[in-house]
Amino acid sequence: MERAPVRTIVCRGMRRRCGRCGAKGIFRTYFQLYERCPRCGYKFEREEGFFTGVYLVNYSVTAFLLVVLIFAFLVVAVANDGDVSLVPWLSGGAGIAIFCPLLLYPFAKSTWAAIDLAARPLDPVEEAEAAQHDQRL
Repeated sequence: MERAPVRTIVCRGMRRRCGRCGAKGIFRTYFQLYERCPRCGYKFEREEGFFTGVYLVNYSVTAFLLVVLIFAFLVVAVANDGDVSLVPWLSGGAGIAIFCPLLLYPFAKSTWAAIDLAARPLDPVEEAEAAQHDQRL
């Protein structure tokens, strides 16, 4: 299989698709990825502890959104001479901290698999395993 450009691989992952071939339907459930891509046979978890990076991606996006919320609060507070209620801002922050990781987890998981594929292309053994799995389907 021909290797796609890095940007294409990562964009596929960000859309919950296989980074290698772009196939949809790579999730068994909302939180659980299939072991291999149903179309090309790419094994998503290439080594033990592979998906630890998912937490990094998920945490980074959530932290970024919280920082944006804090800056928005500061802008509103300065514009209103500090006369701003904290309750809606704290509620918004709590909502981001709780729901963002849950909603973004599958996107983070497929994005991390794509980032890893872009950084470490498949070696010949992995290519052969993927091709063998693809032929069995």
